[in-house]
Amino acid sequence: MNGSNNQVRMDGETAMAFAGHDFEQRHPKQSCPDWLGRCTTIGYSKDQAGRFVVSFAVTPKATNDAVSYFKVAIDSVTAETEVLLDRDLADFSGEDLQGH
Repeated sequence: MNGSNNQVRMDGETAMAFAGHDFEQRHPKQSCPDWLGRCTTIGYSKDQAGRFVVSFAVTPKATNDAVSYFKVAIDSVTAETEVLLDRDLADFSGEDLQGH
């Protein structure tokens, strides 16, 4: 689709916005625990196909190893998203997480 006005200029910040939209579609704000915003870190990398992979993670207080609970791949040309991971937020206890 060269020259199409429908193309999105994709960078890390835009990819995180697309991932955030996907997360909110699956987990409306009113259904999320209060601690989620305080305890979440969001980062991105690129996979071998050149897609942005955005990861939402929390870190338990007992360790510095982040645990991803939501991960989305975003095609940098088409802006298509693919959810790679969507863990149940009930698996986590806010009191046990850094940032709580």
